[in-house]
Amino acid sequence: MARLQSDLSAHFNVLEQDILQSLRGSIEYERLVLQKGPVGDGNQALVEPYFRRLHLSADAAQRLGYSEEVVAHNGWVMDWPATEDFAAPSWRMVYLRRHLCVWTDTVKLRYGESEVDAPFLWQHMTDYAVGMAKIFHAIRLDNAHSTPLHVSRHVLARVREVNPHCWVFAELFTGNFETDLLYQRTLGINALIREAMQCDSPADLGHKLQSPIWNGHPVGALSPIPTLDRVPPAQTSQQKHLSKCPSRTLLAAPARDAVPLLPRHCPALLFDCTHDNQTPAQKRHPRDALPNAAVVAASCASAGSVRGYDELFPTNPSVVSERRGYPKAPEVEVLKLGGFGSPAAAPAQTQTQPQIEKEKEFTITWHSKASKVVARGAWDGWGANLNFIKNQDGLWSAVLKVETSRLPLQYKFIVDDQWTVNEQLPLAQDEHGNRNNVLSAAGIPSAPPPSGSTSMSGPDALINKLPGILTVKQVLNKLHWQLGKDGYTEIHVQFLADDTLAIERRSPDNSHSVWFVIRSAFWRDRMGDGLDAKVLELDGMVSHLHIAATLFVGDQHENGFRKDNNFVTGLECFLHIYGSVQEVAHVWTEGGNSKLRLTRFPPGSVMVLSTDATKAHQRHSAVLQLLDAQEICRPLEAIALHQLNYLLYSCESEERDRSNGQRGAYVVPGSGPLAYCGLMGVCAALDEARRSFTEDQLLHAPIAENLRQGDWLMKCLVDRLADMPGLENVKAWLQRAANILSDCPRTLAPFYFDLLVPGLCAAASNYFLESSSEFIAIASYQSDLIRDLALATVQFWGATKSAPLHWDRAQTEGWHKLPSLCAGLPHFSAGFMRNWGRDTFISLRGCLLVTGRFQEARDTLLVYANVIRHGLCPNLLDAANRPRYNARDATWFFMQAIQDYVAESPEGEEFLAQPVNLKWPVKDWDGELAELEPKNIADLMHLIFSAHAKGISFREWGAGRGPEAGKGIDDDMSERGFDVNVRLDEQTGLIYGGSEHNCGTWMDKMGSSAKAGNKGKPATPRDGAAVEIIGLLKSSLRWVCELDKKIFKYEGVKTASGQYLEYKEWNQRLQDNFERFFWIDPDERGAVSSTSIYRDTVGASRQWQDAQLRPNFCIAMAVAPELFAPERANAALGVVATNLIGPLGICTLDPSDKEYHGDYHNDNDSGDIAIAHGWNYHQGPEWVWPLGFFLEAWHKMQHDTESANPRHAMRWLVGHRSMLRKAPWRSLPELTNSKGQHCDHSCPAQAWSLGTLLAALRVMNE
Repeated sequence: MARLQSDLSAHFNVLEQDILQSLRGSIEYERLVLQKGPVGDGNQALVEPYFRRLHLSADAAQRLGYSEEVVAHNGWVMDWPATEDFAAPSWRMVYLRRHLCVWTDTVKLRYGESEVDAPFLWQHMTDYAVGMAKIFHAIRLDNAHSTPLHVSRHVLARVREVNPHCWVFAELFTGNFETDLLYQRTLGINALIREAMQCDSPADLGHKLQSPIWNGHPVGALSPIPTLDRVPPAQTSQQKHLSKCPSRTLLAAPARDAVPLLPRHCPALLFDCTHDNQTPAQKRHPRDALPNAAVVAASCASAGSVRGYDELFPTNPSVVSERRGYPKAPEVEVLKLGGFGSPAAAPAQTQTQPQIEKEKEFTITWHSKASKVVARGAWDGWGANLNFIKNQDGLWSAVLKVETSRLPLQYKFIVDDQWTVNEQLPLAQDEHGNRNNVLSAAGIPSAPPPSGSTSMSGPDALINKLPGILTVKQVLNKLHWQLGKDGYTEIHVQFLADDTLAIERRSPDNSHSVWFVIRSAFWRDRMGDGLDAKVLELDGMVSHLHIAATLFVGDQHENGFRKDNNFVTGLECFLHIYGSVQEVAHVWTEGGNSKLRLTRFPPGSVMVLSTDATKAHQRHSAVLQLLDAQEICRPLEAIALHQLNYLLYSCESEERDRSNGQRGAYVVPGSGPLAYCGLMGVCAALDEARRSFTEDQLLHAPIAENLRQGDWLMKCLVDRLADMPGLENVKAWLQRAANILSDCPRTLAPFYFDLLVPGLCAAASNYFLESSSEFIAIASYQSDLIRDLALATVQFWGATKSAPLHWDRAQTEGWHKLPSLCAGLPHFSAGFMRNWGRDTFISLRGCLLVTGRFQEARDTLLVYANVIRHGLCPNLLDAANRPRYNARDATWFFMQAIQDYVAESPEGEEFLAQPVNLKWPVKDWDGELAELEPKNIADLMHLIFSAHAKGISFREWGAGRGPEAGKGIDDDMSERGFDVNVRLDEQTGLIYGGSEHNCGTWMDKMGSSAKAGNKGKPATPRDGAAVEIIGLLKSSLRWVCELDKKIFKYEGVKTASGQYLEYKEWNQRLQDNFERFFWIDPDERGAVSSTSIYRDTVGASRQWQDAQLRPNFCIAMAVAPELFAPERANAALGVVATNLIGPLGICTLDPSDKEYHGDYHNDNDSGDIAIAHGWNYHQGPEWVWPLGFFLEAWHKMQHDTESANPRHAMRWLVGHRSMLRKAPWRSLPELTNSKGQHCDHSCPAQAWSLGTLLAALRVMNE
């Protein structure tokens, strides 16, 4: 008991101290901060009461049996979760601990959990809100978090039933962004109430102005539209003000009506001061009412105010107790703004802009009498005299030629040894206030006119007849409306001094800016006129003064204020409106821009200026001209596919190969090297920044910082084009773009770069798509996936010096005229490893035929055709120098590619008559077949069939590692692995080949770890009859059987036994035996791990591997569907769909298989034989390219069902859509690790991954 009493006593002491601390804080706030006055002076209670007695009406008292009701006041609690009811039972005991900041004019309502808990209260509040919604366009939720969220949702649902367009404004100060977001999403809040008077310093004001909280969009903000979603504008006059949406300049017009949704703060309704908060007179100084109002007018948010703010009410009248009326509003004349009708402020027109001269010749004249005239000027630093000659008409003249980029230049005459100016020529002021003549590009005054000139228009208001700040506020309100209407969506704040801000509102559509310069009056002890402010440099020159004014409210005005008994009135004041900029600032011109130093600008001052932005307008017009559809597309006309590859892509190793090692990928500090040296490399980086950063952070992304700091990246993009013949016109376009960037303010460099370079990239991409096949040209506008796949194929068809398609021809024709199809980037980008036969012909249909690049496909087929040897297509081409013939499947993918080319190309079957001249005659490698020396493609096909029917057996050249073998071709292969063997089973028609010592199919990983014991051992030899080879063989046999005998004259082949085997018979034997040998029936369960599938191989030396579940039978099913019984085929495809398909690729082995290892690490140096040195390359990792064949097989086998609808296949392509848009390589990888995890040792861009998917999508959309 004693311990319990001790604990209770300690707890009571804690509560007591907590209560006393809360009371102390409340008293200090009420009496010292709010200065409510001493107790007894109308403020009886030392602290505000938490409860109130309500006297009930007689009817209520009679009904309830008592006459008084005690109710609790509402309020707010510091750090209290807004979604919880602080009045509910809780250990925090808010009322007892005095934690509630009470509102004594409100009552805390208990709504309960649902309407049944308090039906009258729910209905009463709902009726009130609905009544307001019927009258007004909008309603405000005051202290929205004080009403339970479920109640507000119910009430607003009824409100929207009677007024669907009712706007909901809410006051939220939960102190937590996530909680604010919860309220916004749950209630559908249209805007949040913000208040400038809640800022605690001018710096706080400036930061919030340009933050998303107050709808700020930074000057020079990059477009949210990704590169590939842009189209060049056809006609500017047809463009809408897309910039009314945040930072969506119409120069980066979207290809579709929809534009990306960006994460944004809830829009703001920004008040200068709200009805229940302190006024400038209470919180700062009455003079701050003017600059504070200007800040709100300068903001990008919707603006609001409270009655009495403009009349300088010293305090806001109570909405509960105030009974006096407002004075009658004064009559106000209609105000017309200036500064928005000049050509510089108008949107750029479509007429062709003249080319800017590099040099301009000026004739300068002196009109008055003189004995000697010379001039000195800024053209040479005011050094040497420019001598004048007297003409016959008595005028003195001199000719001067200067670079236009240096204009304007100031100068002065020295007439008879006296420094002077010519009043008849353009004049300007320098930074010291001296008047000088000036040379400008147009030969007319380009600098602000001298003091006293009336050429600068404005102000919009000069005579003040209204109380308070109403005259200036009228201009500010009109400006705020005009800026919003005309798309001035961007804002930037410069801090000229700790109390002085320069706020720029800019239109991204025409570069016109309006500047608000304000000096606040936050601090009563700093009302002196002295000001040490930075010089303000404008982009352009001052053309119009909207308003300049200072609000003076002295002690006599505040101390002399007397409360009127009938009306609510404001403080007396003096509002001084200036007639010119020169009254408040010194203005001069430098480099075509106005500079401004404030001279007479005391606290409580504002000045609003417009610039004519002549140079900016010219720059903008030049950008518009470059981005014009015809102008940007003209340089792209007739460029070849390999030139497009160089323009858009070119990875690091390709670039070094093409530039003899002189140039690589551009490195962005803080980010790293770009994936590509071409346009797509930087565009991918920009698009990634768009996704990764909020709009206000985007300009500080590493890529944007680098662009702002210098033109190095642009120079790199321009200079590299000199190395690829045929891109001269594109280089010229890009050089013009570079010239624009070099002349623009550095703050705007990322903005213009993001317009120009992605604009050219989008145009080049669009050129490729529109010049592709009809399928691509149409489907790419309907499907982003097809568009992105098609465009990514350009990554692989390129020319390199070290790996032309044919080495000997490249030496005479030039390396750039013999491009080849790269297997993958960056691992296979250059050298002898660039071009692989298997990869090439798996990729060829999607990468070249589907896209309509028939000439490139034809060139590839013919080069490979001429290096057929041993009846095999090379696995590694080596530029037709010394190919490697170690693949059993590459030949059949080659044969399938010939069939596909004939079916797709305009040339058709005529291609089979195309001449062939083998580099290595048949007699050199098989004397028995010498009589079959081919003369054309048809002959070559027959030779391939014949070689396989007879049987193939040879040892690879260069095999081994002895001195007699020369350079070894495979450092890890065992000696027996270099022996290549293929044979035909004459009874079944199946082709067998390989051994346990080599790997002749695409699953070709050779072990290399002596430590783990897998060196020289293939992980997946797949010897025997591989299912995909049988399918490809069947497809080729079926095709030649259907060919006209005039095209393909051969009837059959001679087998190893000397028997003659007709093609039709061979075809039939495969048809008869395939299901018997490959189908694994459910009855075989127990003997094999998986049933209702097709065997991967038949007759493998590792017998258990025959029945392993792998995706290879999908290839056979796609090319030779006639081999498969439909019911069995669909069952097998279902097993693949269930067990093998991952987020991007297909598992190369069933995850339930004992040999499965799904994560590939080529650098694994462990002693585990299964994974050391990546031995599990094809033992589980998920390869992308087989998915294309799976989709094609699925479509063909399900052709009579709803499942064949292409949209059903899209479930397997969700990850591919994202990868193509977000990956820096803008491509699909070779493979992923288990469950779609990234694999560091995979090529991030692989040709066959794209090619098979694109081919499948074309089939599914036929």
